[in-house]
Amino acid sequence: MKLRELKLVNFRNYKEVILEFNPGINIFIGENGSGKTNILEAIYVLSLTKSSRYGTDLDLIRHEESNLQVAGNVKFDDYEKKYKVTIDKFTKRVYINGNQIKKISDYISEFCVTSFLPNDIEIIKGSPSVRRNILNIQIGLLYNNYLKHVNEYNSLLKIRNEYLKRINLNGQADTKYLDIINNKMIDVSLKIYYFRFFYISEINKILPNIYKKLTGISDIKVYYQNNLGIDKYDVKSIREMMQEKYKKNLYKEMMQGMTLNGLHRDDLIFLINNLDAKIYASQGQQRLIVIAYKIAELLVFKNIKHEYPVLLLDDVFSEIDIKRRNNIVKFLKKDIQVIITTTDLEEIEQDLVNGAKIFKIKNGEIKIKGGAKCKKKK
Repeated sequence: MKLRELKLVNFRNYKEVILEFNPGINIFIGENGSGKTNILEAIYVLSLTKSSRYGTDLDLIRHEESNLQVAGNVKFDDYEKKYKVTIDKFTKRVYINGNQIKKISDYISEFCVTSFLPNDIEIIKGSPSVRRNILNIQIGLLYNNYLKHVNEYNSLLKIRNEYLKRINLNGQADTKYLDIINNKMIDVSLKIYYFRFFYISEINKILPNIYKKLTGISDIKVYYQNNLGIDKYDVKSIREMMQEKYKKNLYKEMMQGMTLNGLHRDDLIFLINNLDAKIYASQGQQRLIVIAYKIAELLVFKNIKHEYPVLLLDDVFSEIDIKRRNNIVKFLKKDIQVIITTTDLEEIEQDLVNGAKIFKIKNGEIKIKGGAKCKKKK
């Protein structure tokens, strides 16, 4: 898939702009604060309907405006689709080929991106909830039903927690009602565990080789630290262990008014030489681990979907030495559409610059290298 055209209306610092992309390499160059990262963020919103940064949807709307629009034309092998996301202070709407899609979960996984953004280092340094969210996004882009299962689990979790709080207040419990909720949560958990175990297994098949090509070290893996303490998917074992945990922890849960066990507490641990990278790896090593993980994500997507997502790279080369930059470039094949931001074109390897479409951003105005301006309305 290739993003052919992007239109922004009232998005961040852009009043209205239309950009046409190269199917290969696209580079946005500009000073910090010029708005180049906002372009990547807009593409991310077009794919996932929400920002890659912290904040609310309303933070995306241009100052003193009441709504925004992000629209794009995406070219597939033998057809093209139009995608659009609109946000105002009341609603968010998504469209495919002009038709409104009622459920956002039905929209996601249509147009897909993989990104390396500054805050992606939180994959290692951040909290378990950050990693779970990233994992959910990655699997959700591959399998539309996965996000529906996650939403169903979260709804059941909310119902269960509210009931536990009620028990805590009035001291009365209907265990039959709890059994019904528990069984429903186990059923949907089995579906989610299946996708998570499969995805992490696919990542671990190729991650060591990627990291070795970047650093010379191959002893790396992602460990799925689930709340059940199991290392493989087995329906019978998972069902029995979840039932046992619900039974064993019922008194504690009633006292605390919350569900203490379940996949909402799972985590990913990055192990390098069998040590937790969050604790033992330097920031430079952590950055390279995340890059290797993102490349693995790209290749897993290709293996499953038989096409590459659009790759977004935000200032990825600035803190990496020349040797490792060259190693990264080797993974960026000609049939991958890459959209890169940088403050200095010299930081980008010449192999990427050659044949790239280069956009220069200054004071919110975008010019294509050579002097031509992109389509813009004031």
